[in-house]
Amino acid sequence: MFKRALPATVGVIASKEELNLAQRMRKPPDFFELRLDCLGNLRDSEIARLKRPLVLTARHPAEGGSGKLRDDQRRELLLKFLSHAASVDIELRSTSTLKQVWEEAGRLKIGRICSMHDFDATPPLPDLVKQFDRAKKLGADLFKIVSRAESIDDLLVLLELLRSQTTPGRLCVMATGKFGVISRLLFPECGSALVYAPLRRRMHNGQLTLEQLRRLRDFYARM
Repeated sequence: MFKRALPATVGVIASKEELNLAQRMRKPPDFFELRLDCLGNLRDSEIARLKRPLVLTARHPAEGGSGKLRDDQRRELLLKFLSHAASVDIELRSTSTLKQVWEEAGRLKIGRICSMHDFDATPPLPDLVKQFDRAKKLGADLFKIVSRAESIDDLLVLLELLRSQTTPGRLCVMATGKFGVISRLLFPECGSALVYAPLRRRMHNGQLTLEQLRRLRDFYARM
């Protein structure tokens, strides 16, 4: 799935402005995520100018998706651009309704990320472990969890989930909210395979833009 050492950085493209920026970047991140639910009238020629492996997703409206897209619309978008993908991200809740995309990605040997986004709270650890187990049984290469962490207890739940993985590189864990920034600096050092960063516009409290993430990483590296 990934051709480089982990953890790796994923730059999120969720607007045409960010798409244009990504095409011009002298120092792009390791991967780009294309938020197809946010990118209307996207053309193959625009994707071809991106010089990094691509993660494709068309997010479910209940998990932060834009445009209130129906499942059939999301399926159509993902299948249309699947040939460009190094990986595809489908929510755990959507693996049945988007089964065609999930199976086609497996047939084409495209990496499969199964994700869960809870922007209201951090679920209890047993619930997260069950979801992780479900993702593994579905054949996911990686399970991505994003939850809202407003307390140190929330942060510790997510950290404990990372500590529970027996095979390195199977989990990507991040937080939004009060402890979102800390999670994006700490968790990659604790076994989280990827860290995501919007190229320009933060969509949730606790996110870091790619520039901010790099600045903070450089700061800590010099300490």
